[in-house]
Amino acid sequence: MIGKSLIDWMAQRNDYANHRQLLLISGGVDWCQQQTECLLQQTSSSSLLLSNTVMGFSNHLKFNFVTQSQISQYKQHLGTEYEIVIYNAFDGIKPSALYALEGVIGKSGLLVILCPDLKEWQHYEAQHSGIAFSYNTQHSKSLFISRMVDILLNDEGTACITPNSAHLPFAYANQNKRKDSLLGTLTSGQQTAFKAIVSNAQKVKSIGLITAKRGRGKSTLLGQIAATLVTLDNITDIFITAPHINNAQRAQVEYKRFMVNSKADIIKKNKQRNDTHTARELKFIAPDQLCHLSANAVLIVDEAAAIAPSILLFACQKFTRVIMATTLAGYEGSGLGFKIRVLPKLQTMSNALISVELHHPLRWYKGDCLEAVFSRVFAPFIDETLPPQFQVAPFTHKPLLANIDRKSTQTYFQQLDKAWLIEHKNALAQVFSLLIQSHYQTTPDDLMRILDSPDQHIVVLTNSASLSYSTLLISGVAIIAREGSIRFAPKDKLLEGIISSRRRVNGHLVAQNLAMTFCDDWFITANSWRISRIAVKPGLRRLGLGKTLLRKISVLAQKNDVDYLSTSFGLTSELSTFWQSQCFKLLKIGARRDTSSGEHSGIMFVALSEAATNMFSSYLAVAVSDLDYFLNHLLKNNNDINSTLLIQTISQCRPVPNGSINWRSVSARVHHQRISQFIENKRSLVNTAASIYFELSKLNVETSKELSELFTQALQKNLSQQTKEYVLSNLKGKLKRIFETPAGEL
Repeated sequence: MIGKSLIDWMAQRNDYANHRQLLLISGGVDWCQQQTECLLQQTSSSSLLLSNTVMGFSNHLKFNFVTQSQISQYKQHLGTEYEIVIYNAFDGIKPSALYALEGVIGKSGLLVILCPDLKEWQHYEAQHSGIAFSYNTQHSKSLFISRMVDILLNDEGTACITPNSAHLPFAYANQNKRKDSLLGTLTSGQQTAFKAIVSNAQKVKSIGLITAKRGRGKSTLLGQIAATLVTLDNITDIFITAPHINNAQRAQVEYKRFMVNSKADIIKKNKQRNDTHTARELKFIAPDQLCHLSANAVLIVDEAAAIAPSILLFACQKFTRVIMATTLAGYEGSGLGFKIRVLPKLQTMSNALISVELHHPLRWYKGDCLEAVFSRVFAPFIDETLPPQFQVAPFTHKPLLANIDRKSTQTYFQQLDKAWLIEHKNALAQVFSLLIQSHYQTTPDDLMRILDSPDQHIVVLTNSASLSYSTLLISGVAIIAREGSIRFAPKDKLLEGIISSRRRVNGHLVAQNLAMTFCDDWFITANSWRISRIAVKPGLRRLGLGKTLLRKISVLAQKNDVDYLSTSFGLTSELSTFWQSQCFKLLKIGARRDTSSGEHSGIMFVALSEAATNMFSSYLAVAVSDLDYFLNHLLKNNNDINSTLLIQTISQCRPVPNGSINWRSVSARVHHQRISQFIENKRSLVNTAASIYFELSKLNVETSKELSELFTQALQKNLSQQTKEYVLSNLKGKLKRIFETPAGEL
C-alpha cells in the first residue's frame, strides 16, 4: 500500500505546479531501497543519488538517468540541475552537503532522504556520524538530528513514508505551469541590475555588488556582465575568482554562451578600433593569487562572502573595476559576516559603489517550501543587518544595532547546556548569528559539531543571570574545544606517527600540531582547551567584552585543571594584537597559506599550570628559530601585501626565550630529532625545513654552501616526481653524513 500511495502522489505532483518538497523515506535499509526503486520507476528525469555505499537495484531496472556519487564529492554537482536528489542518510548526515544540494534541485523537484526510523535516527547518527568528531570521543545521540527531525515533522510541506504510514502532502505553488524563460534571457529584475552594474563600471574606479539568496540568477548575471564589459574600449584582461573553481563555472558557461551569440558584434567593434585580439576568456584565478594580476584587470568575484574579508578588501583597493556577487544566506554560512565586516569598509573605498539585490527565485517558485524549511534547519540565525532594499543608488551603510545602549555593559558569564539550547530557539539563533558574523568560514557542519561533539563547549555573555529571562540577549559567545588528555601505550605506533607528522587523528588540532612541532608527546597528553571561535555582537564591539569572555574562560579552565589555553586563526595584525593583549604568545605559523583567506594560520597559547609554564618556556627558543626561518626564507622574496603585513605582525608578536632555562640543549635536541626523522623517511621536508635552515648556520662555509644548494633545490615546487625523489635522496644522504661526522671535522 505504501508503494501505491507513493506512485499516486508522484503522479499527482506531475499534474500540477508544485513547490519543491522534501520526502523522508524512513525505515530499514532494505525497505528504504525498495521504496527508492519504486520512486525512480515513476520518473525518467535527471536524478542524483548521494551514497557512500553502493545501492544495488534490481537487475532488470535500468536507471540510466541517475547519477551516483559519493557524499564527499557533492561540490562537483553544484553547477548542475536535477529534478530529484536522493541522499542516503544511513551513511551519516553531512549538513553542508545537504544544504548545498538543496540549491541544485529544479522547479517542482524532490529532495529524498533515506533514513532510519525517526525515533532512532538520533542514536543511529551518533554511531554513523556524517562529519568527523574528535578522536577517542563518543556520544549516545545526535542533538542536531533530534532538532532536525522535530522541525521536519512540524513542517506542512515535508512528506514522510514509513513501513506503517504515509504522510504525503501537496505543496501547490498556486501558479500555472509555465515553461522556463529562454536560456540566457534576463528577468526584469536581472535587467535592472545588469544596467546599473554595467553603467557604474564606466567610471574610472568602481565596485559593483550583487546580493541574493541562492537560485536568483546571480552567476548568470555575472557571466553576462563580464561578457559585456570586455567590449569596452579600455578593458585589457578579465578574470573571475571564487572560493573554489566549481563556484565559477556557471558564470563562465554563461560568459561563453553570451560571447558566441555576440561574436559578430565584437568583431565589428574590434575592427572599428583596430583591435586584432580575439575574444578574451573569463579565466579563473584563486583568491590567494590576485596579487599577481595587473591593477587594470577587471575582476569578477562569485560567492564573495566565502572569501576572507582581507582578500576582498585588498582586491577592491587594487583593481579599478570589481564586480562581486554573493549569497547572503547559503550553505557557506558566511553572508552575515560579509555584511558586518566588508560592506561598511567598501563605502570608504569608492564613491562609485553600487549594490543591487535580486529577490525573485528563478530555479523554483516564489515561496518555495523546501528553501524555507532548510533555512530553519541549517541556518538558524537572526539577521539584524540586512543591506538596503534593491537599489541602483550608491550603497550607504547605516549604523548597526542603533537600539543598543553602548553604556550598558553589565554581563553574566554562562556555560550553555546543549539540550537547553535546542529547546530555546532564540538563544540558538543568537549564538549562531554571532559566529557567522565574526567567522567567514562558519558552516552548517559547525552547527552540528557544536551541538553533538562532547568535546565542544559553549560559553556566552548574557544580559541576565537567569537563562529563563524573557528577553535574554547574548552579547558574546565562545566555542571551546577540549584537546589532549589522550593516553598512549609505550612506543605506540600512532603516537610515533603523530610526533613525526606522518599520522593525524580527528580533532585535537593544536595539541597534535605542537606534539609534532616539538617532538614531545606531553602536548597531546596534557589537558588543554582550544578557543576555536570567539565573537561579540557587532554593536557592542571594542567595549572589552571579548577580553571579559577570555578572562572568564581562563578562570573556568583553571577550575577544571587545564594546563594551557590555545587558539589557532588566520594571522592578522588586528587579531594577533587582541590575543597578545590577553597574554597569549605566538608559538607557530603554518607554512602554507589558506587558499580562500590568503592567510597563514597562527597558533598562540597561554600557560595556566606550572608544568605548562616550564614546558613552553623550554621550547620558546625552538619556536623563535622556526619563526626566523619563516621570516627569512618563506617570506623573504614575497612582495605581496599579505606577506608585508605578516612580517610586521610576526615582528610584533615574536616571543623572547627565557634566559634562565638551558634552552640551547632543548633546541639542539628538537632540531636533531626532526632531521633524524626526515633522514629515516618519517617526517616530511616541509616539517623539517626550519631545522635544516637552523643547522646551516653552524656548518663550515663549504659544507653549508653544498647543503644549502640541495635544500633550496628540494623546496622548488615545479620539480618532476623523479627529480624530486632524486634531490631528496641526495639531501638526506648529505645530512646523514654531516650528523655522523664529529663536529670538529666539519
